[in-house]
Amino acid sequence: MKKLIACTLAAAVVAQIWGMFSWMALSWHMTDFKQFSNDENVTTVLRAELQGSGLYTLPNMDMTVYEDEAALAAWNNRARQGPFAFISVRADGIDTGKTKPMIIGFLLNLATALILFWLLANCSINSTGGRTLFIAIAGSVGALSPHLSSWNWWHFPITYCVIGVIDLLIAWALAGFVMVKLSDRLGSEKAA
Repeated sequence: MKKLIACTLAAAVVAQIWGMFSWMALSWHMTDFKQFSNDENVTTVLRAELQGSGLYTLPNMDMTVYEDEAALAAWNNRARQGPFAFISVRADGIDTGKTKPMIIGFLLNLATALILFWLLANCSINSTGGRTLFIAIAGSVGALSPHLSSWNWWHFPITYCVIGVIDLLIAWALAGFVMVKLSDRLGSEKAA
């Protein structure tokens, strides 16, 4: 149990530190972020048109268009002409503090590290490098589908999506290395 707690906690801390460094010190996540020329105008229009918090598309995504060929043709035409937008909206604004997201992020890293420790304890790879690579891949493979699906279906910029996957690969390679080395140091105690 000591090994489980130590390895999981250490890996979660390393993943959290990497995430903070990656977002706060590197500029790569911001590559595809753009700014409206007048965000006050956009805010005014959004407030007037919102139906509450949620996901919005432009043109409006209405599944009933698939029932009417003319409506579908019109939607397809508007989508092709652009702009096309996929927007996540919090109508009442957000708490701009960082404490709550940091705590939630750490808990997510802790849960991921716990699963990865279980996988590590049950894998047959013996080398430090092989086990670290195993954790790096296992820790980031879950990011492939949502990131690349966002590129495919919602037209997120591919660089944004690839950077997201690479970021997690690095995070879990670093965390995996710490997990493997600590696991080796603490001996052969099995995962719970």
